[in-house]
Amino acid sequence: RGIPFVEILFKVIFLLVLSLFIGFGLYLNSIEPLHQEISEKIDRIKTQFLIQEKKKVVEEKPKPKKKKIKKKKAEKPVDLTKKPIMKQKVDDIKPTVTTTRKKVRRVYGLKRVYSKGIGAGGSLANAVVGKLGNTLEKEVDTVTVTKEEIIKGEVVSTTTVTTAPRFKKRVKPEYTQEMLDNEVEGVIKVKVLVDVDGRIKKAIALNNLGFGSKEIAVKACFKMLFEPAKRGDVPVAVWIIIPIKFVLLG
Repeated sequence: RGIPFVEILFKVIFLLVLSLFIGFGLYLNSIEPLHQEISEKIDRIKTQFLIQEKKKVVEEKPKPKKKKIKKKKAEKPVDLTKKPIMKQKVDDIKPTVTTTRKKVRRVYGLKRVYSKGIGAGGSLANAVVGKLGNTLEKEVDTVTVTKEEIIKGEVVSTTTVTTAPRFKKRVKPEYTQEMLDNEVEGVIKVKVLVDVDGRIKKAIALNNLGFGSKEIAVKACFKMLFEPAKRGDVPVAVWIIIPIKFVLLG
């Protein structure tokens, strides 16, 4: 008697289902290593990404170079027993030449000399140089004298001032015996800078009568005192001309 068909079919189906389960289990077992490989690759990518980050470069400051100190060579002692060689062939010392200037007699034939300042014989504008006796046809000499004092005020033109300088102290020049002996007469115009303190800081003799007359005229000007010029109520420094007059009395 044979096995029934239903029983045989059941066994076949059972075997197929069992084989499917076993095959599915094997498939799942084979997929797990692939998952591990993917996770390992991800970890590697992360690691590489972290390693490839740029590091901040810190610039090192250049160290200052040490200066080399040169050692001076020790000087050799001079041997006095040996005769030194003279390199100088020509004597550099040149003889000094002194020149003497001859005095020129500019004016003579006068008797006595006297001098007057501003307001005692002539105005500032009309001062005239007079020479009696023989004179030389020569350009007028000038002399400039500057004191070492600092000019305190602003130097302005006389056309811009409201008040001109006025005398506080007049000084007559002291004459030399040479001027008296040569009987000099005339006027020396002296251009002076009157500062805000009333003192003369610069003086220029515009002409000369000879025999030291211009130096004496300038010296007298430096001893004079003024009330300074003003522009409004402000004292200013200005240039003016002072005539020093040498007059024959008798």
